[in-house]
Amino acid sequence: MSGKAPLYYWDSCLFLAWLKDETTRKPGEMDGVREFVDKLRKGQISIITSTMTYVEVTTAKLPIGVTTLLEDVFKKRNLQKIAVDIKIAKLARDLRDYYSLRASEHNNKTLSSPDAVHLATAILYKVDEFHTFDEKNRNGTLGLIPLSGDVGGHSLIICKPVAKQPGLNIK
Repeated sequence: MSGKAPLYYWDSCLFLAWLKDETTRKPGEMDGVREFVDKLRKGQISIITSTMTYVEVTTAKLPIGVTTLLEDVFKKRNLQKIAVDIKIAKLARDLRDYYSLRASEHNNKTLSSPDAVHLATAILYKVDEFHTFDEKNRNGTLGLIPLSGDVGGHSLIICKPVAKQPGLNIK
């Protein structure tokens, strides 16, 4: 990795948190989001996300004019938008199957299809970390952060983006 910018995967919820400037997050969480966006803009890191993220984010209720921020960030060369191809789809299916077969080990929770696509993309593109706020089981699906380290037999670090310089107010 020497000389290469770190590569992160961003789940849709991070783009939503940034665009909405969510105030309900735990202290420091938005600092991490803002710092990573600033590093992205400066070309210090690379972020990948599924093209599915665009759909998930733009169908959410966003403040007026905020979509322009998303469009600007999505134009960055160091933010790669990865289309779902057959390789990603097959791994996503395998991950869903893996957790469906083990649902009893996870309080009968399984992996949602969108989460499976996000995880499969991150695994196949060998990211350094998968960033999300998704830590709790909800609506019958698994939280993602508890899966960190071993995602269906694949090594993947899943965590929240952590600011090295908390308190920066970058927008």
